[in-house]
Amino acid sequence: MDEPDLVLVPALVGLPAAEAHEMAISARVVAVDPDPDTPPTVSGTVTAQQPLAGLRVPAGDPVTIWVEPDDDGGGNMPRLQPDEPLDGAGANT
Repeated sequence: MDEPDLVLVPALVGLPAAEAHEMAISARVVAVDPDPDTPPTVSGTVTAQQPLAGLRVPAGDPVTIWVEPDDDGGGNMPRLQPDEPLDGAGANT
């Protein structure tokens, strides 16, 4: 049995959603919304991701992203203020 082709999960937190989708594809993973029945969110800023940046996953695996809306109301989650600032990997500092 062949071992899967493992790729590094990129840091998507803090990026505009559209850029996060492009970076995910470049890294050979797919950025997806928490609700698979909705179209990809391309407006807003990524506030969290799972799995976390730096982990190795099989190529083509999904990376779930949570997106905070911009002022135009885009995004896939309500506007929340974290208790603590998040670092580039989406973890509390």
